[in-house]
Amino acid sequence: MKKPGLSLPLVAAAALSFIPWPVFADETAPSPRSSVNDGLKVSENHRYLVDAVTGNPVFILADTAWNLGALKIEEIDTYLQSRADHGFNTVMFALSFAPQAQEENAYGQPAYIGADKTELNPAYFETCDLIVKHAAARGLYVMIYPMWAGQKAGTMNNYTPAQLETVGRALGSRYAGVPNVLYSAGGEASPHYIDVERVNAMGRGLKEGSSGHNLVTLHPMSGFSSSKFYAASPWLDFNLIQAKSGIAPANAAYDAAALVLKDWQVTPPRPTMMGEHRYESGTQEDPLIQRRSLYQCVFAGAFGHAYGHNALWQMTPHTGAPWMLKSWTPGVKNWAEALDTPAVRQLYHIKALLYSHPYLERIPDQSFVIAGQGPDVATHIQATRDGTPGNHDATYLMAYLSAPVAATLDTAVIAAPTLNAYWFSPETGSTEVIHEHFPNSGKLALEPRGQGHDWVVVVEDAGRNYPRP
Repeated sequence: MKKPGLSLPLVAAAALSFIPWPVFADETAPSPRSSVNDGLKVSENHRYLVDAVTGNPVFILADTAWNLGALKIEEIDTYLQSRADHGFNTVMFALSFAPQAQEENAYGQPAYIGADKTELNPAYFETCDLIVKHAAARGLYVMIYPMWAGQKAGTMNNYTPAQLETVGRALGSRYAGVPNVLYSAGGEASPHYIDVERVNAMGRGLKEGSSGHNLVTLHPMSGFSSSKFYAASPWLDFNLIQAKSGIAPANAAYDAAALVLKDWQVTPPRPTMMGEHRYESGTQEDPLIQRRSLYQCVFAGAFGHAYGHNALWQMTPHTGAPWMLKSWTPGVKNWAEALDTPAVRQLYHIKALLYSHPYLERIPDQSFVIAGQGPDVATHIQATRDGTPGNHDATYLMAYLSAPVAATLDTAVIAAPTLNAYWFSPETGSTEVIHEHFPNSGKLALEPRGQGHDWVVVVEDAGRNYPRP
């Protein structure tokens, strides 16, 4: 079926990288000079992602749209524009989300054809090419999943390792060098859902097919990081974590940051991203749930974070597997109703905060929280700073207070005689001075905030003159 709108010639994938794709400026937050036209690479310290040309840090704020292919290109453009408008810079989607959704896209085309379904379908990939191009025009990276794993939830187990490597090589080749394309070697593709050999074959194919030009990761099953199973896999560029992603109230209390902190200790070191956690449902949920997960995970060392909404990963009402939807009510009748929730209007504020201070030197450090630490995620204080572990060489520290509690911080980790301190609101992005140019006595005691739910306290060397976010 011929699709309306733009079409791309069916040429070698690398040709896409030479198309001049204008990038919309992200006016939601100041950021170092970076562009999706430059692509991404791993930072020299193996903790973060940076612009492949300028070397400037890039914080990934992603949205999960696994079933994006269920929409027609005009609907996809609506979705992409919404994500860009809300400060997201990455969209994650699956090419074949069967059997959780239809194997074919909105135009009736499957991604893979041939006797063993290892060939890329030219008609399907005309649409995929458009998604990649239209995302880049809005300043969005795309993380492409070839297929899903799991005996019941995916199709990867229907392929041999050799066939998966063939698929990976073909897909990697199609977008080799296209700067805004990243890959995940599978969705929930870790034991016990699938064996390691199959996933390594897909990852190896993607990396070889793209000639190493595109970053590759792996989305594990719930409760794990890809580092648990693939730390020794040479094709893996950065780790992805799936926390407890269901909408049950208990999952809002799950300590996702603990998985990030655990990854910080893994060798060899790799950047880590929270790729899936508790989904939002409906349009009236307290955005605090999403803010807590974001700030706790990022302050624990994650270079990026993925938001998710039940209606958007399903593209409601297009996902139709009854066995899957029993516990995954979207809360709205149509995916478009979920584009503008209170949470998505607030998450992007973190970019201004992170970019306002030295970024690549940032480390997790719970040691400077002297008092006020709570027993669970609802009262937790997650702390980060720059410098090296164990040394008093920071120029700033940040502590995310999940609730308005009294706290005491050890400011001796900052090697400066004079400090500035202020509150940052994750809800509004606004700041409020606590003290300016005050002597560094080694401790800062904070009274509970009288309003709001969660806050970040920022303490910095007054002599650095860091800009206020």
